[in-house]
Amino acid sequence: MHASNRTCLAVALTVLALVPAAQAQIVGMPLFTNPRYGTGIRVHADYGQATEAAIAERVVQGGVSLALGPIGLGANVGMKKDDIAAAQVCVNNPTLGCEDQTVTASVLAQLRVMGGGSSNLSLSLFGGASTDVTAAQALNCNSLATPLEVSACQQIQALYTTGARELTIPLGAAIGLRIPLGVASLNLWGAPRYNLTKFISCDAANQVLCDSSDGVFRWAVGADFPILKVLSIRAAFDTGKIGGQTVSFWGLGASIGIGGVR
Repeated sequence: MHASNRTCLAVALTVLALVPAAQAQIVGMPLFTNPRYGTGIRVHADYGQATEAAIAERVVQGGVSLALGPIGLGANVGMKKDDIAAAQVCVNNPTLGCEDQTVTASVLAQLRVMGGGSSNLSLSLFGGASTDVTAAQALNCNSLATPLEVSACQQIQALYTTGARELTIPLGAAIGLRIPLGVASLNLWGAPRYNLTKFISCDAANQVLCDSSDGVFRWAVGADFPILKVLSIRAAFDTGKIGGQTVSFWGLGASIGIGGVR
């Protein structure tokens, strides 16, 4: 491979590898929306899987959440577990087969409208967005050192960033109940939502895709077990329609941080 191509690919794939690894909701991972959060910052890691044998997707995701009073913000990236090894190979030795390595990037915002403080019952509204991002899309060509490297990088982007991408927008409400257990507590929550799906970045040949949208209802239930507000373990079950069929996911995860849970 030409040295400039290798440089471009290494930049993109290294960036993707260093981002903490919801959701065009990534298939196999529940949408975690516990409304019982407090001011603080946390780092998360989760493992999820679909219950249907025909899908059998095993996925991992990681990210960061930040809360300030009633406002909560979270960002995650995730990918199929079986793709992690291939992504690591691409980081160490990028080739032309690596430009389409993909992660799903998501953001979620919550606004608590009831509860907080010493209240054991909380209610929040939430909304977010997610889509797939390839290594080529993550390239920052203008940051490269020479015109030759910039030109090669732009050629890679032109080749691998064409075509429509799916954008998923979840909108819903979450209710949570805290059960005090001394130095720890058990938080139970449930969250119905509407998932709006739309294609973006369509070229002229596929513009009809971007002119339409679809939506389905899904719901999730979960439990969080915060310990001393430092470590927290969580689990969730998520189900609803995808492509006209009922598809369910389960997930397990943990987080560590300062505050951010109650």
